[in-house]
Amino acid sequence: MRELSYCVKDLSAADQAFFLEMSSYLSEYISDVKKDGTRIIFTIEAGREEAVLEKAGLLREMITAKLSASASEASQTTILEDYSDVPTINRETIFDSLISAGDILPGAAGSYAYSGLFLKVYEYFIRKIDRFSSFHFNRYPHSTLDVPALFPVEDYRKGGYFETFPHHIMFQTTLKNDISVLDAFAKNGWQDGLILEQMKPAGNVLRTAACAPVYPMLENQVLPPDEPSVFFVTGKCYRNEGRNINELSRLNEFLMKEYVFIGKADDVIAGIDEAKALWREWVQVFSLNCRVETANDSFFAGNYKKLKLFQMLGSSKNEFKLLIPHSKEYIAGSSANFHRTHFTKKYNIRSGDGPFYCHSTCFAFGIDRLAYGLLSQKGLDCDKWDKPTRREIEEYVHL
Repeated sequence: MRELSYCVKDLSAADQAFFLEMSSYLSEYISDVKKDGTRIIFTIEAGREEAVLEKAGLLREMITAKLSASASEASQTTILEDYSDVPTINRETIFDSLISAGDILPGAAGSYAYSGLFLKVYEYFIRKIDRFSSFHFNRYPHSTLDVPALFPVEDYRKGGYFETFPHHIMFQTTLKNDISVLDAFAKNGWQDGLILEQMKPAGNVLRTAACAPVYPMLENQVLPPDEPSVFFVTGKCYRNEGRNINELSRLNEFLMKEYVFIGKADDVIAGIDEAKALWREWVQVFSLNCRVETANDSFFAGNYKKLKLFQMLGSSKNEFKLLIPHSKEYIAGSSANFHRTHFTKKYNIRSGDGPFYCHSTCFAFGIDRLAYGLLSQKGLDCDKWDKPTRREIEEYVHL
């Protein structure tokens, strides 16, 4: 193994960060990636320098695809609400302490079981989100869904996920239904590695977003025009984060809850605006150090500039970001997303007042991140918490 240094000083700070993130998916010959100033340091197989440099150049070309000056300016992140001057009770890392206490139990890479205090705060957010929905949105036609992890490949293709997030996709497959193959596996297991050649073509993916099953469920339906249809969705989600896994800030497996609104544009945007009251409640009751920002998803590099611009120009995505004090980084614990007719066109979901496609929005909550962000700011000693925080948590769970 050897190190290969690649200069990115000509890229903006945001594009450098994106280059580092995408480096996890750059080449099979890369075993580690880190950033040192304006250089990306790859640890690679000896003799593979030319192949890695070629891939790095391709990634640079994707990122630096030219936008007009006005479009480039419009695509910049904007801070909509800023509470970054709020002091936090805790400033030290809590991750190692959570591991030592058994509150988080490592499983597969980027996947944890939860117990103790972390599980209680995790359950608080689940219960709080459910209660908020029952108070605010039960007046609409609504369904509560606990969605499965497996999602048909064809529906993911139809929804456009392969174009925008190919790097996050995890496939589910099985061995071929062949008694000889199964007998060989029973006897030899993984020892020769050849068994992977006997896998069936993948028929499913592990779902990357909780709301994904809602749209195919409504395919070819005509929805009432007078009020939005609302879905309260819960499900484990799976994203290949490669080497970007970071404590509980970035995981391969995590729990997502969503409010999904489908109907007229004004109605679904109103649903999103009403849901933002929960962000404001958390800011006040927890005295959070946080921000609300315009944002773009972690699109694949080939579509990065175009899709980022689309989201920024239309204010299609806002994120509720919490400070992790020890790293001084802000992580997105929740997001508000306006899809327009992206999904409803693909699945022919129309409004009953004419030949018009419905619009859709979703309001998403990353439960693992919310719990981690709150505990990172408050610490693991409940006796040192401020009274409003303790009172709020104990209304939903017993500490």
